[in-house]
Amino acid sequence: MDLLMFMFVTVIPVISDGLIVHGPSGPLVAPLGSSVVLPCSVDELLSVEGLEVEWRRTDSETLVHLYQDGESRTEAQQQDYQDRAHFFTDQIQHGNFSLRLDNLRAEDEGQYKCKVYIQQESGETVVQIKVNVERLRVSGSDQHISASVGEDVTLSCSVDSHIPPGDFEEVSWKKTDEDIQVLLYQDNEAHSSNERYIDRVELFPAEIPKGNFSLRLKSIRTEDKGVYMCEVFAGGLSANATVVLEQLGFSVVHIMMLILCISASGSALLLFCLIYCRSPTKGLFSQQTYGHYFNLGSSVVMPCHVDECLLKKKLKVEWRRKDTKTLVHLYEDGETRSEKQHKDYQDRADFFTDDVQHGNFSLRLDNLRAADAGEYICTVHSDLSTVTRTAKTSLVPQFKVKGSSGNKTVPLGGSVVLPCEVDESLLQKSLKVEWRRTDSETLVHLYEDGESQPKKQHKDYHHRAHFITEKIKDGDFSIRLEKLRAEDAGKYTCKVYSDQDCVYSADAELEILRFDVQCSCHTLAPLGSSVVLPSYKYKPLPVEDLKVKWEKVDATVHLYQDGETQAEAQQQDYQNRAHFFTDQIQHGDFSLRLDDLRAEDEGKYTCTVYSQQKSVFSAKTNLEQRLLDTAFRLQMFLVFCPNVLMFLAFVLWGVSEGSLFESVSCCALYFLRPLTLLWTAPYINNFTGKIKTWVRVFSFRAEYIVFSAVFYSVLFKSAWDKSLNYAGFEGVMIIVLFVMVILFNLFYIIYLLLRLIGKSSQQVITIFNVLAGISFDVLPSLQFILLFVAFGSAKGGFIIVAVLPVFTTATRYNWDLTCGQQMGCSPAVRRSVWLTLMILINAILVYFYITALENVKDRFGWTCVIVFLQSLWALVNFTRSFTFALARVVAVYVFGSVGVVLLNSVALMTELILKTVNGEGATGDMRIIVFSSEFLFTLILMILMVFEPWITPCLQSCTKAMKSRRAAAAGSQNQESQNAAADSATGSNQKQNQNQNPTESHEMNPLLNTQNQENSRSAGTEETQLDSVVSQS
Repeated sequence: MDLLMFMFVTVIPVISDGLIVHGPSGPLVAPLGSSVVLPCSVDELLSVEGLEVEWRRTDSETLVHLYQDGESRTEAQQQDYQDRAHFFTDQIQHGNFSLRLDNLRAEDEGQYKCKVYIQQESGETVVQIKVNVERLRVSGSDQHISASVGEDVTLSCSVDSHIPPGDFEEVSWKKTDEDIQVLLYQDNEAHSSNERYIDRVELFPAEIPKGNFSLRLKSIRTEDKGVYMCEVFAGGLSANATVVLEQLGFSVVHIMMLILCISASGSALLLFCLIYCRSPTKGLFSQQTYGHYFNLGSSVVMPCHVDECLLKKKLKVEWRRKDTKTLVHLYEDGETRSEKQHKDYQDRADFFTDDVQHGNFSLRLDNLRAADAGEYICTVHSDLSTVTRTAKTSLVPQFKVKGSSGNKTVPLGGSVVLPCEVDESLLQKSLKVEWRRTDSETLVHLYEDGESQPKKQHKDYHHRAHFITEKIKDGDFSIRLEKLRAEDAGKYTCKVYSDQDCVYSADAELEILRFDVQCSCHTLAPLGSSVVLPSYKYKPLPVEDLKVKWEKVDATVHLYQDGETQAEAQQQDYQNRAHFFTDQIQHGDFSLRLDDLRAEDEGKYTCTVYSQQKSVFSAKTNLEQRLLDTAFRLQMFLVFCPNVLMFLAFVLWGVSEGSLFESVSCCALYFLRPLTLLWTAPYINNFTGKIKTWVRVFSFRAEYIVFSAVFYSVLFKSAWDKSLNYAGFEGVMIIVLFVMVILFNLFYIIYLLLRLIGKSSQQVITIFNVLAGISFDVLPSLQFILLFVAFGSAKGGFIIVAVLPVFTTATRYNWDLTCGQQMGCSPAVRRSVWLTLMILINAILVYFYITALENVKDRFGWTCVIVFLQSLWALVNFTRSFTFALARVVAVYVFGSVGVVLLNSVALMTELILKTVNGEGATGDMRIIVFSSEFLFTLILMILMVFEPWITPCLQSCTKAMKSRRAAAAGSQNQESQNAAADSATGSNQKQNQNQNPTESHEMNPLLNTQNQENSRSAGTEETQLDSVVSQS
């Protein structure tokens, strides 16, 4: 028959020489022959060097066990305790010196003293064991439990006692190696207060009456590995049992995370290779503007050029209007098809027939009419892999009210006033004033019953046609027509009625006086290929005294004078690369073909035509460097792909390992950071229209405001978890602050969406613009207050009430206006003062944030997130305080898009492997690495913006010097190769020159530059790496 012994343990923490040693928290009872754990631990063990731990009986000073010189000294044990008393050796480094005493005997009753020596300090605790007649036995699992990550396990704990289940005072489950309370059962309720185990642990309610307090641990994580103790308190007694959860292996979730991280790293490296690859991924985008307007009745040339390599294929060229898809002209089956033209363009739209063989499909439109206003698209189809090329020309009308004084015209989108004035004597009667289109009787606007009637307007004129209200009392019923469209041209009638009789009538005509022509080519010319810079005079000029000069800044690209080209006048960089179409100059074609395109060819080119020493014509073409369409789409994909993969990896990290706050913060960052990457990208000019404007102005703001909303939500969740300890007013205060913060964030987000979509009225956009400005000014203070309330800190009261409003007010000024124009400060002074003030403000704010977080376990992770958020706030604040430009340095873009992703993916994989193998990671919180690296990237962007006026010229000077050296080296190699080729082929060249067709002269034949092109490519392989060192926004 088993003899059961009840042992009462008293805990006596002893402070000796400054070292605090802790014992168990309550009485322990164990039967004869079983095992009992005598707890003994310190809060934090800095080093095991010089560590010595003694367990002795206090009554006889018998040595129960000894730890010395880094190991258990079993040979020093009293013989009665050999093979029965054991340390938890692997836990000693964590400060756990508990002793497990096996095969309990009756003579083991008594007091035990645990004494710890660490270098010059020592401390002890005494455990007293007494025999009681009551019986309480707790049993766990005899064997270690193992499971894979993500699985559920059951940790056994059963009570064998005569005590009724209702008399159990408390049952607690603890993780002894980390001193974490996993679950507490008290007053017939079980709950977990530790964040790691919330919603992951539970008892079996149906088994509790049977004395079964086994614990179900769900979705196991790597940090769950360790020793768990089930401790039962009943009738003033206690007993415990331990269960060991062994080392865990890789799960399916872990393998998926590793695959995602490796894929993210691979795609980031692919982006790096694409940026610095030597194959041509860039090209030049051409856009032409004329130096004059085209009057009605004149002619205009709309350019469209095709690569000569496509001319041998089955080619189809269409010119159509963009709005109506009307066919303006067609080239098909090797000839123009005028019979398929729309009747409005027959005998008015023509190709340059003689130039078609050279790929010139420009269209001359004669006898310009008002109805010609609009966009025209040239589309080229070839059977060569279904190649499609497009070019666009816009005829932008210039309006004028017929009969108005002066020659001033109003552009498309502007506003005009259509006059209508009546005698003041008629104002004494009840008047009705109608404005209508004369051609269609469309009601433009109506004045009736003493007020305007906008609801009766035709929908095309809503919010565009307005009476000038303040002038109606003087008899002026003129209307202002805003946001002019091409279809607004025509005649308008103003009729004034009194008692159903028309007492006054006036006509006004809005006419299109002339056109502004805007040309753009949507097909990029790759570096190394050729591009045509168009310049046409619709009426040929006499060749005598004709001078045509193409210039780039102050450099002469090419010159035509005295009836021939003047190659010796060209700048050296353009010799043998820039060519006129010599035989077409007499027909008014002054276009220039630029071969062997280089990155440094980017810029503005001006063609000026002189006749009889007077400038009679000019045209401008801007060559802008952009990525080729395929390279652009691939880079866009590779910007989003690694970040999306890391987003998914952190989702799985949150499911298997990380905390809620850690995973949500990291996921939000990787979901939003492509917005800032697009803003810093050197290829930002590849975007067009509203998307380009939004990316350049609002993308980084969107990341700040959306991430702020996520951050506040996480903060609110953390505060809500603690709100059980708050009084009612404090809980209400947290909810009110959170609602205010989210509301202000929502205002800003709506404003950003309105600017992106652009379909709302200007009034709505203005309202949300004001609300967005208020939100940006208020959010830092609300964020500060919410954080202090959430974490229950009262140390920031003074700065919240007195200091913070002053600081935030100082950051809201337009420094360029206030300090620059009004105070006369230089850019260096005002930017330096702003930067100093911003560093001071953020340093103070971060200090108080850290103060508020001093009692939070994961305070380092919270601090890193807050520091990043403050840096992003400072970046956005700078754009509101100064007229800004970002020096887009490729190395910085590579660091943000490639370097940061590589660093974080490797860190995540390392953390995962360490936690799986050792049960403990390197950092413990991935936010420390993720947000520290992102803060560094943001800080570099801030430096580039603040010091941009000095950084950009410096980078441009360095780039120009490097390109000059390369160009000189390439020119030397080209000259040597050309001399060698000329010596070996003199005879054959002379023979070919005798039989050469005049239209295939040196001015036209690109094959004569083949060797030069190849040499320049081989000599300039570095060029593709340096051509985007800096791109000014």
